[in-house]
Amino acid sequence: MNLFQPSSSPVHSVSFDVRDRGLLLADGVFDTSLVVRGRIILREAHINRLLDGAVALGIPLQRSQVAQAMDQAAPPNSSGALRVTVTRGAGGRGLAGDVTGGATILANLTDYDVGAPLPAVHVQESEILRNPTSIGSRYKTLSYTDNVVALRAAVSSGFGDAFFFSPDGNLSCATAANVFVQLGRNIVTPPVNDGALPGVMRNWILAQGRIGGFAVSERSVSRSDVLAADRVFLTNSLRLFQPVLGFECTHYEPSLPDGCEALRSQLTGR
Repeated sequence: MNLFQPSSSPVHSVSFDVRDRGLLLADGVFDTSLVVRGRIILREAHINRLLDGAVALGIPLQRSQVAQAMDQAAPPNSSGALRVTVTRGAGGRGLAGDVTGGATILANLTDYDVGAPLPAVHVQESEILRNPTSIGSRYKTLSYTDNVVALRAAVSSGFGDAFFFSPDGNLSCATAANVFVQLGRNIVTPPVNDGALPGVMRNWILAQGRIGGFAVSERSVSRSDVLAADRVFLTNSLRLFQPVLGFECTHYEPSLPDGCEALRSQLTGR
């Protein structure tokens, strides 16, 4: 079943099978990408991420299905945040219940202003540990309960986000973003083996190899590294780059490293 929703307006609402395993069991994956004047930023990487997640969950999915859903939801000259959700579809009860049809695909474009500067955010440590062996830490599955609870706890405590750490005490990620840490002339980001989600923006930055005059690499980031950092910033496909003001009682230079703005312009054409 393909449900293409170009708008969240009630005018464009569609019926939804209440037996869908995405609704009942979070049995699915999703992706969020940035659309600027009809161009889906890093489109192929986002399609690949959805396909990889579907393969990991054993959900039959074709590239053409994803591409069609994305392109129909983001027509020429449109801009905003494009969310694509893929579920196994409707089926019988039970964890291993058979589905009665194909995958469900939902695509929805909502307003998002990429030009609005994001303020530096103050972050706390989540009490929830990130499990690096969980499929949910390696793919964007619909099971985001830990992320929702961690963010709500941070906001209720006066913070803007939360950092997850692994059971070994290494930094993993924020609730909906990857984390980059500047230590001197090097910028590092946690590896997947420490629970970092391999985000599209994260992977693109690593492929560049540099941010301005800073070398960028992937390695474990200890709590001591976080406390000793010169700068810390977040990345995801919508925020692109967002500075971190502080981690609990530790404060950082509240600006982005030189070179981030050039990379932003390279992606968006602005």
